[in-house]
Amino acid sequence: MKVVNFDQKVFDSFLQKNLEKFLDKNGNCLVVGIKEGGIPIAKMVVKQLQKESSTKIDFVSVTCQRPSTKRKKSNQLIKITLQKSFKILPQSILNRLRVIEYKYLLHKAENNSREITFPDNFDWKVYDKILVVDDAVDSGNSLRSVLEKIEQEIIIPKTNIISLTVVVTNKESVIVPDYYLYSDILIRFPWSLDG
Repeated sequence: MKVVNFDQKVFDSFLQKNLEKFLDKNGNCLVVGIKEGGIPIAKMVVKQLQKESSTKIDFVSVTCQRPSTKRKKSNQLIKITLQKSFKILPQSILNRLRVIEYKYLLHKAENNSREITFPDNFDWKVYDKILVVDDAVDSGNSLRSVLEKIEQEIIIPKTNIISLTVVVTNKESVIVPDYYLYSDILIRFPWSLDG
């Protein structure tokens, strides 16, 4: 599987072309970023939406992680050790490690479970449009879990909920976002441990 670095200019162009469809109606808009990687992408989306529309755009973040990701990122010593190790490794080895980790996580049984945390006392019902943003869809379980939880919170049928990611890495994903830039590759984002 090919690994490429995130290209800001290409992504900005993708947003400009695709988000006009989302802004074709007036109404209150909420962008939901899925932590960790979805937050910087969601902020880019908010910035683009604000350029394109006079509509008020709100932003909120949610947490939806595999238990293994939570453990890996919560231990600062492991995180720092990994980052330092990755800085001295050649790109070709980093690419191979990324592919190995991707395949391992995709086939691991715990890959289906997610821990979701939404903001307390947040009124989802005031929005006509909700755009859920993540950096990548691998199994699709995170995006699906967040979309399902939002749909449970919202009882107003007129709310338009759509999803956007940079990449769909797996053709077998349980959900495909409404908008995505790439498929069947892995992206190295600047905020990745090996970024």
